[in-house]
Amino acid sequence: MLKVVLADDEKKILLLLQKLIDWERLGYEIVGTANDGLRALELVRELHPDLLITDVRMPGCSGIELIQQAKELQPDLHFIIISGYRQFEYAQNALKYGVEDYLLKPLKKEELTGILMRLSDKLGEEAALEFQLKRSKERQQDLLMESLGNAAEHQQPFLAYADEGFYAAEGVCFAAVVRVDLVGAIPNPEGYQVILRSALEIVRRELLSLTDVFAASIRKEGVAVVLRMSAYRTVAMKQCFTKIQKEIEQQRDLFGNLRCTICLGSRQTDFMETVLSMRQAMWFCQDRLCHPQSWRDAETEQPEFRQRYMMEAAQKKRFQVAAECLDATRFAQELEQSFQIVMSQSGLNGQMFEDWFDQVLAACLYGMQQDGQAAEGFAIRMRNRFWLCPDAKSVFQVLKQDISRELQRLGEERSLREMRPITEAKRYIQQHYQESLRLEDVSSAVGFNATYFSTLFKKETGQNFLDYLTELRISKAKELLCGETLSVQDVAETVGYSDLKYFSRLFKKATGVSPSDYKKLYK
Repeated sequence: MLKVVLADDEKKILLLLQKLIDWERLGYEIVGTANDGLRALELVRELHPDLLITDVRMPGCSGIELIQQAKELQPDLHFIIISGYRQFEYAQNALKYGVEDYLLKPLKKEELTGILMRLSDKLGEEAALEFQLKRSKERQQDLLMESLGNAAEHQQPFLAYADEGFYAAEGVCFAAVVRVDLVGAIPNPEGYQVILRSALEIVRRELLSLTDVFAASIRKEGVAVVLRMSAYRTVAMKQCFTKIQKEIEQQRDLFGNLRCTICLGSRQTDFMETVLSMRQAMWFCQDRLCHPQSWRDAETEQPEFRQRYMMEAAQKKRFQVAAECLDATRFAQELEQSFQIVMSQSGLNGQMFEDWFDQVLAACLYGMQQDGQAAEGFAIRMRNRFWLCPDAKSVFQVLKQDISRELQRLGEERSLREMRPITEAKRYIQQHYQESLRLEDVSSAVGFNATYFSTLFKKETGQNFLDYLTELRISKAKELLCGETLSVQDVAETVGYSDLKYFSRLFKKATGVSPSDYKKLYK
């Protein structure tokens, strides 16, 4: 929908404009109305309409003044003016300022419809070209921020996909991260992207008050920014980022309890040195997990890059063993203990806490791989979940819930894996119970050595192999003894016993009566 603002000092004219045609059918939406020029200018500033329809004479400021000032605010804004016959010469003067068309009073439906249809076609073409240009600029910004972020994070070469303005000989440049957290909850990735896209639009809009040489893009840390100012203006910079922070947090009614952290890197004169500035901003973003603050600035505090965390080898081993045994309870106990240890570290910072997260995850993945394989992409999803967390406690909960769930899944998978040969063994016994069947025959048929198979069979069925085979044979014998044709001797041989006395002893032990008495009972 193309957004429209209507401005006229006569309420009847405004009402007539709204009712005269079906705006929605033509692809337009009336987003605001104004009774004077100053209010119309405010609506242009707030709503960024595509089209302004205004009378040429209004209180506050005239239509001509309104068009001039609105053009300064929004150069691509289109105008239609409304004029009476006595004002026609005045209206013609307005055409010099790029007014799209004009309407003469009294207003006619056909005229307005025709103008809007022509303008809609033109705006469609302009919008398509503008969109392509915008996407091209945004893609350049994405490439620049990706290279800058990777250089800062992984000590890689900085391949600067930057406009010439960034390399100016004078002025100052710096990087920043605008971090948005949903306090008290871990958002789903899709929902968080919606929040970040909204924050990105706010950042890009407000940075224009500082400079037109900037790039902003969404990264895992939040909205990453790099900019150059011809001269560093402390007050203006503070006001700009404070406004960004407030506008993001004002969306709490829509998204929940949002917290915005501004992380500023050091100011540099050489654009290539913004790698350090970005690294500092990213460090502050990590550190909010342990020290939540609304504003961090490398000009007033220095990140402690050299402070890292290394888990004790014995603790890593305990995580590995718990994961290898697929013991979620034991893992949860080890995690609770380890969390208390890391949180009690002197001078704990966010980078150290991320080290702890990575080492817990790596130890558990190593243990899981000894008895199976974690789901494809599990480690990547865990890293992504880490960056959704607003604080250290949330990181702990992610580790506990997600790794426990994966251990449970692997345990179920192992049970199925172990049950499969037992199921095959039962099927083989059902088919061959009449033969002289040995444990070695069955274990060989399902591909296991006899000793391991015997242990596994007892674990999964609750019976050893011989008891299971005997129970099956006696059950089959009971069915055959109820018939009229077979003798006890025939039944014994049919179910796999050539020794009648041995068969009779087993049958009586299982049923409490001899085979011949059982046969008499069911004649």
